[in-house]
Formats: sequence, structure tokens, C-alpha cells
Amino acid sequence: MNCIKNIKATSIPHDVFIKMTQLYKSMGMNDYYDVHFSKNLDYYKHKTAEDNAKAFYALFLPDFKVISNHRLQALTLESSVASNRSEQLFKNILLVFRKIHYQSYERFHLNSVEIRELISYIFTDVMEIPKYRKFVKKRSLLDSQTLSLREVLDKYIDDLEKIEKEKVIEPIFLYLNFMIDFVNMKIFDFKYNEIIGTLIFYILMIENDLRVSHFIGFFPKFQTKKNLYFKLLHQSSFQWEEGLADVMPMTHFIIKIYQSMYDDLKDLAREFEFDNESTLLKTDFVENIILKMPETFSKKDIRKKYPHVSDSTINRTLQRLQEEDKIRSLGKGRGAKWVKMIENYDIEGQLKLYLGDEE
Repeated sequence: MNCIKNIKATSIPHDVFIKMTQLYKSMGMNDYYDVHFSKNLDYYKHKTAEDNAKAFYALFLPDFKVISNHRLQALTLESSVASNRSEQLFKNILLVFRKIHYQSYERFHLNSVEIRELISYIFTDVMEIPKYRKFVKKRSLLDSQTLSLREVLDKYIDDLEKIEKEKVIEPIFLYLNFMIDFVNMKIFDFKYNEIIGTLIFYILMIENDLRVSHFIGFFPKFQTKKNLYFKLLHQSSFQWEEGLADVMPMTHFIIKIYQSMYDDLKDLAREFEFDNESTLLKTDFVENIILKMPETFSKKDIRKKYPHVSDSTINRTLQRLQEEDKIRSLGKGRGAKWVKMIENYDIEGQLKLYLGDEE
């Protein structure tokens, strides 16, 4: 509660303000992206939910068993059945992300009931659902009272909502402060308050118009930055008790993550336009994709990197390149590998030509 208590007295440095302004400029394209990807929106939400679930499990729950990529993919099927607690945990996490990203999702209400319900969704059939921690409040030297931290959380959220309604604090900064407070308050009697706080923050950002989260995975961005994230989280907690927590390094980190997601979405939108281009341009584009890949590759590799490209376009391009002796098949069937027979040329120059970039 100490961050929110002092938030109005906290000044935002110029560099953070500039980065935040740039992010809001990117958010101004939200409606464009919604229309641009309207025919494929369900596909991207489905894919992003799965990508987030896989990354979230791998990054934040190391106490549970490592699940192979092949098995993770099998567990994404609704008909699949978990064979142990670790697999059940992953399926629960996937359910949560699907609820977050699908259109049928009802708005998350920040209160103690829905937070407890979120925890229940994640840990049902995995472990005992944690209880609210208790603390002793001294009335006098000889008189004290035992209270549940739920009461403290409810009072804290009331104060947070008052600040939110005033609209004097930028939402990303406001809810980052909430996340730091939630983590340090240790509301629940288990060791996963940090990841619950992170997940709540993610949900609140979607509800505050960071719609890029439906197209580009947020948690996969952490895969090379996990140690930095937890370092900043602990740094933000330093002197929290005294009300002197410094949340600016974490603010800068989060803004950078979201800006990177919008940059990826911008690239994806430009690539997506090729679906409406001529067959010739689309096959030229796929050729450039292939030439940027390792010497040996498969159709699955192309599909994974650019999911919007149709199978017919990929097959047509592979056939043409084979006839031109630029590639050679190493097998038959859907899992066949291909090998490049030519050295990579000026791919960047070619891409500029096809994409219409200026020098």
C-alpha cells in the first residue's frame, strides 16, 4: 500500500515520460490493427493465449516439472487429459489465458473475490488453494486484534479506485505501483504472490487498451529477460516498508516490453498485407523468407515464422525454387526437410524492393 499512498508525490523522469508518449502513439493504431486483422482476430487471440501460457509456465513456475514442447502442444487440445500435477497446472494456466483473450471474456473486477477466483483457476487440482494471511494489530500495550489481510486488501483497492476515478495518474504507472504493493503485502499464504501480481497487472493493462496483447505474446518477451525482471521487482521492493520504493526502473522496463510488442505488430501488419497482393509478389515474399532461414528448413519453419502465409503459396514457391535449382527436397510428406542450394544474397536489399521501403 506504500506505493499507492505516495504516488501523487512521485514525479516521472523525462526519459520515462518520452517513452510513455511514444507508447501511446503506438496505441493510437489500435483501431487500425483491429480492422486490419479482423478476419483473423480469433486465430491470433488463440495463438497468443497458447504462447503466453507456455511462457508463463516455463518462466514463473520452476518448482513444477519441465514439460516437453511436444507434450505442451498436445495439452493445448481440449480433449487432452493431464497425467500429473504439472500438466494440470499448465492446462489451468492455458484456461486462464483463453478466458482473458477470447471475446466472451467478462471484464475483470479488481477486488478480493475475483483475485481469489483467479488463484483458484490456476491452482485447482494442483495444490490447496491458499488462504488470506493474518496479522496482529496492536491496540495498546496489552490489547491486540488478529485481522485477515483480506480486509487490508479491500481497503487498499478502495483507495486505488478513488485515485483511478480522479484520472490524475497514468494507468500503466498506477497499476505498476499496485503490482509492487500487492507483491510486498503478501496477501496470500503461499510463495506465488509475485506471479499473481504480475498476471493481474497484465489483465489490467489489456483492460486499459493495450490491445497489442491480443496479437503479440507479452510473457514470451520475458524469456530472455526473466532475471532482469525479478531483479527489478526486488529492486522496486527495496525500502517499500518505509514508503521509499523506486518503481521507475520497472516502469521503464515494462514500457519497453510493450513498445517492442507494438513494433512486432507493425511488422506483422505489413507482412499481412501480402495476403491481398498478387500471387507473384506473395511467392517472391516467401522466397525471401526461405533465404533468411538456416540451410536446412521445413514448411513448418516457414509457417511458424509467418503464420499468415497460405499453404498453397508456400507449396507454389517451393516448387518454383526447386525447378530453379535453388532448393532441393530431402524427403516427402508434410514433415519433409528442404536444403538451400545457393548462397544467401542481398536479402535486405530484396526485401526493401518488395516491401517498398525507401533508402
